[in-house]
Amino acid sequence: MVSFRTSLDHVWLLARQDLVDRHRENALGAAWLLLQPLAFIALFSTVFSHFMRSRLGTYADPYLYTVYLISGLLMWNLFSNIVSRLAAVYSGKAHLIRKISVNLWIMPLHIVVSEWVVYVIAMSFFAVFLLVIGHPIGPQWCLLPAVALLLSALAYGLGVMLGTIDVFVPDVKNVLNIVLQFGFWLTPVVYLADILPLWAEHLMHFNPVFWAVDATHGIVVWHRWPPLEEFAALAVTCVVSLVASRALLARLQAEVRDLL
Repeated sequence: MVSFRTSLDHVWLLARQDLVDRHRENALGAAWLLLQPLAFIALFSTVFSHFMRSRLGTYADPYLYTVYLISGLLMWNLFSNIVSRLAAVYSGKAHLIRKISVNLWIMPLHIVVSEWVVYVIAMSFFAVFLLVIGHPIGPQWCLLPAVALLLSALAYGLGVMLGTIDVFVPDVKNVLNIVLQFGFWLTPVVYLADILPLWAEHLMHFNPVFWAVDATHGIVVWHRWPPLEEFAALAVTCVVSLVASRALLARLQAEVRDLL
């Protein structure tokens, strides 16, 4: 039985190694952790500064759609990166699982830690960008980490379940890539929900990722507090996801270790 402290040590070591390995073969190395979000923000602030301004109801702020787009993309990328990487976590770390005793439910946390480092760096640059263009950062921002944390917990539960199933059915990763493509365009990240037919707009409110993206847009773009019912629903969905993933892994853990 692996102790909780040992499991956390594994998480930090794997997270650090993951961040190092991302750009190990690049000449600039870890500098890409800073350059990529900078390029991301520069691209969207330049290309989309005038696009869809009329849909946002203002011509006074040329950067409003850019703020809408980047804030939504950063939240979506956090979710999709965690889910897609966790879907291959056990098969990808089979060599490690065979050699040392690891807690299979806690070990994948290193992916969440790694993705949060990237997310925090990108959000920091984004906040500086907002200050430069004069877009206010209101008190609502204090809830932004909570929204990101809840969405990450949802992604963790889903990812661990998919990673467990992937050991038995390797096609899971390919199917997930398609599902995430559809999920991206079915979530109002690059467009506003009000351009959809009324029935489709109503269906959006059953999508947990929409709750997080919508809360992010409200906080960052319009300086609104997230709707309490959506925030609470996201929290409940996260708990269900985590409990289900723990139960599935506990049931299949012996078979997972045998197959790996």
